[in-house]
Amino acid sequence: MYQETKLTLQAAQPRRVLTLLFLTVPLVCLGCSRGGDDIKLAPVSGVVTMDGKPLTNAVVIFSPQKGNPSSGRTDSSGNYTLTYRDQLKGAVPGPHSITIITAPPESPRQSEDSGVAEVIPVDTFASSDQGVPKLKLPKDTFKKDPIPERYNSKSELKKEVVEGKNKFDFELQSK
Repeated sequence: MYQETKLTLQAAQPRRVLTLLFLTVPLVCLGCSRGGDDIKLAPVSGVVTMDGKPLTNAVVIFSPQKGNPSSGRTDSSGNYTLTYRDQLKGAVPGPHSITIITAPPESPRQSEDSGVAEVIPVDTFASSDQGVPKLKLPKDTFKKDPIPERYNSKSELKKEVVEGKNKFDFELQSK
């Protein structure tokens, strides 16, 4: 009898494990979903000009008082559309500080995701008398940002994002 009970318990164990798995896995998946991330976003777009001309390749950043910022890159016509994290379109409603900076140029290598590290050619290094190589950079590597700091590092630009569509145009002056 003892032997029979032991066999019955051993046979029931795999069923218990499977039942437990079938109940646990959906709960874990629910916890990993974005369902609890109910952030309300409002669409934001506009045009950025400098001295009356479209500002190409600039990044417009809207930073709320609380929460994550949204950003967008201007196209050749100066148009931008804000994107929140996870590629969601829009910005959190409420007051925002605005920063406008020059974006680094997009290179074809950045868009390729080959998983292979980029190799820097040896001739980009200059010799050093201490034996540590120094990187030779082009003269224009650290050129001044053409967007004045009053629009970026010392920006006082502010906008209120409201529910519904928002269109904010920025007319920057270089001087």
